[in-house]
Amino acid sequence: MGRHLIALVAVIAALGTAGTATADSGQGAAVVKDAGCVTNFFGTTCTVVKTVTNTTTTPSGKISYVTNGTVDRQITFVFGGTYTFTSSIHMHGLRTDGEVQEESDHYSSQWEYLSGTYHLVCVESYDLHWANEAAQPSNFELYCVPA
Repeated sequence: MGRHLIALVAVIAALGTAGTATADSGQGAAVVKDAGCVTNFFGTTCTVVKTVTNTTTTPSGKISYVTNGTVDRQITFVFGGTYTFTSSIHMHGLRTDGEVQEESDHYSSQWEYLSGTYHLVCVESYDLHWANEAAQPSNFELYCVPA
């Protein structure tokens, strides 16, 4: 399960570099769309981040939010070969007085490495449900296959 936490951190880090979609106490949507490429000594990395967070405040003062997002990244290496990463996340949460009451997350990703005749594809997905200050992970899947 450590790998899915790393992947989630990668999504959060990507959002941090692209801007921040924050839930506020009002109604409405926060949209993040960012794309760019960076070249250095080992190759070129291009990243596209897209998220939408919709926030609603209930009459009782609870804040409900839903976030849907994707991160797409491709690295083209100077020595040949590519690494492609695609992920998506769907989150729904409920807060009362600034504290998380409940949250559900669905995450999926696929990454692919191709160099010459070597081709590897990996898929990962999980569901998490947070309630009563505890995580209830389920449906964790991770596998890699040569393609």
